[in-house]
Amino acid sequence: MMSDQPCRAGSPPAPLMMKASPLDGESLGQVTFLQVRGTLDASNADDFSHALASHLARAEVTETHAVLDMTDVHLSSAAAVRALDQVTRGLAAAGRPLPIVQPRPHVREALRLAGLPGIRPHPTVESALQGLRAAPDTGGPPVPADPAPLPAGGDPLAELRGLRAKLRSSALIGVAQGILLERYGLPTASAAFDLLSSASQHCNVPVRVLASAVVTTPPPGRASVRSDRPPVPAAPFLARADVSPVERRRVLDAAAREALAVTGARSVDLLCVEEAQDTLVLEARCNLGEAFADVFAEVSHVRAPCTVARATLRRVVVESVATDPVFADARMREALLAEGTRSLYCAPLVDGAGTGVGVVSAHWPAAGRWLSGPQERALEALAHAVAAWHDWYRRSVVADALDHLHRVARP
Repeated sequence: MMSDQPCRAGSPPAPLMMKASPLDGESLGQVTFLQVRGTLDASNADDFSHALASHLARAEVTETHAVLDMTDVHLSSAAAVRALDQVTRGLAAAGRPLPIVQPRPHVREALRLAGLPGIRPHPTVESALQGLRAAPDTGGPPVPADPAPLPAGGDPLAELRGLRAKLRSSALIGVAQGILLERYGLPTASAAFDLLSSASQHCNVPVRVLASAVVTTPPPGRASVRSDRPPVPAAPFLARADVSPVERRRVLDAAAREALAVTGARSVDLLCVEEAQDTLVLEARCNLGEAFADVFAEVSHVRAPCTVARATLRRVVVESVATDPVFADARMREALLAEGTRSLYCAPLVDGAGTGVGVVSAHWPAAGRWLSGPQERALEALAHAVAAWHDWYRRSVVADALDHLHRVARP
């Protein structure tokens, strides 16, 4: 049964439902009114995307307009924003963005920050219909606009990678801003971002990591974010690198360098799980370029060595990147081959609860199996140490940042 109230953090998610019904748009003719209710998150983003695409395709065939009502949607994952962008991007190119009715404040802010070109938010159904009436009838295929000139001396590929990275983080941060707006009754989205940013700086936690915690952690008063705190883990690689365990970026960089040293590999990458998006995020790399970082910045549910290692909690050995069928995405195979990687060893990061929290991968420039027994054991011991640190960091440093944020925001 669908709940009449939107789901909040700490409550069971309301099931997502989409209902299509005809609406008389008067001079517009018949309008397909798509009403969505429930919680839209990483677990159902693909289903939502397919259902919406199907309804939009049907509207195209029947030459009717479509209006999407998200009044009763609670957004709890940036994956949902990306799904909406994928479905509607073609509408932007055709000059017919999809009207979206009265999204909740946190949904509206997430969509605003993501800057999706294929949608137009409206406060009411009537204003959405007025927007359709005011839209010009192109009467044919859209004429492509002249491309914007590139800045003199700029690297277009680097700029594109930077824009994609910004979009990935802004969607998640927008969801967190919306939650803070509603939770603490903040006056503006800017106030929510300032709160998030100040807590990030005060506690030395990256904004993206803190935003993910805001989205996935129950609000204060429903569950303690400080309970069951583990002791500081004993991690020899941190002592060798002379790095404090609270310095997240330096810890992960040190872990990647340690993996390089114990395996004798040519290059290494390290990915950690982003809980809010249920995806692997590239956190550190050694001897791997920007093109690799762009392709592997976020690895979601596509079949790849790292996702298999995370899902099975077992090491994955790829003796030949060129021929192994483990790659479902050709771009990943091509990015590895372009870096000169011909074989891989992926070790999962498994915490004390038996949860896969990341993957560390060693790369070699020739096909085959390259780890000796001692090297394999050393890499897996490192993976265990990094997973223990990750659990401690989440339950201590990030928990402190959430507590600080709550103390500052509480009226």
